[in-house]
Amino acid sequence: MKISSRKKEILKQVILNFIEKAEPVSSQMLAEILNNEISSATIRKEMADLEEMGYLSHPHTSSGRIPTDTGYRYYIDNVIFSDEKSVIELKNQFAPLNLPVSKDMDLDTILQLSTEALSKFTNYLSMIVAPEINQSKFRHIELLKFDSDYLFVLITDSGRVYKKRFNIEGGYNDLDLQRVNNILNTQARDKIIKDISFENTIKIAENDKYLVFLINKIINLIKSCEENLNSYNRIFIRGTFTIFKNPEFLDFNKVKKIIDVLENEYLLMKILSNYSNENEINVKIGDEIYGSDTNDLSLVSSKYKIKGSSAGSIGVLGPKRMNYLKVISILSRFSSSLTDLLNYKT
Repeated sequence: MKISSRKKEILKQVILNFIEKAEPVSSQMLAEILNNEISSATIRKEMADLEEMGYLSHPHTSSGRIPTDTGYRYYIDNVIFSDEKSVIELKNQFAPLNLPVSKDMDLDTILQLSTEALSKFTNYLSMIVAPEINQSKFRHIELLKFDSDYLFVLITDSGRVYKKRFNIEGGYNDLDLQRVNNILNTQARDKIIKDISFENTIKIAENDKYLVFLINKIINLIKSCEENLNSYNRIFIRGTFTIFKNPEFLDFNKVKKIIDVLENEYLLMKILSNYSNENEINVKIGDEIYGSDTNDLSLVSSKYKIKGSSAGSIGVLGPKRMNYLKVISILSRFSSSLTDLLNYKT
């Protein structure tokens, strides 16, 4: 059965009312919302049809209806994103968001404070995943000599800094280290880190041949940053307990399942990275996120970018009864603001 414009409007109003009040919506309530332009009897029949089609469900303890996952999905795809109204157009209806950060802060501080701000903007749990090293580009390297070892410092295009002490045979002096700094900073700059290799990236003069061993050592250190991706990736999470303020999470078993998910930061990072693709905004509902463990939640996610390339993920996690229009609008503007700041920083 095709959804008529009237059914579409009734489904929309059921969802909006349920989002606001967290109570089943009756035909009489809808008639009042629609200023009695449609009779209660007609609304009741349309709601019964929507229930039969799988868009609404009927709790045993109430005469009203609530949306199903299918109903929410239709609302997201055919109401919020309908009529060729893009997220960009939606974003432009509102003023930019002012983040409590500055370009002079280090990246971790920026992401931590930005996550806190996003949670306050939305009143839901918010997450930001730091840029992945295998998506990052080489920006700068410094090699420093100490009494017994050396220090390797790598800076990526996203502003992340990686430090590692190392030992190497050969007795290299400060001038040798400076020469290697110059070679790598000139020839590897703006190269994707995972693609850097001596053979494909570096060309050296005959009088620098004695530095080949050291250059290969440094390139291996750079590659080790990529290989140890999970230790460098970080996820910032704020507003966890906002989820449990919602009446649908009074059930202990529901709360336990959600806590199990939230305690697994690696899982959250993977979920967010997987669903925050190149689209402006993505919405996952219930078990679309991670099976039955998340069937009471919804995730709205996006990316922030550095120099036009996807860098890290942003997500807002809340009940399926979240205010999708508000969250999508905020997240779209938030992503743009964070992208602008990080591009200015770099």
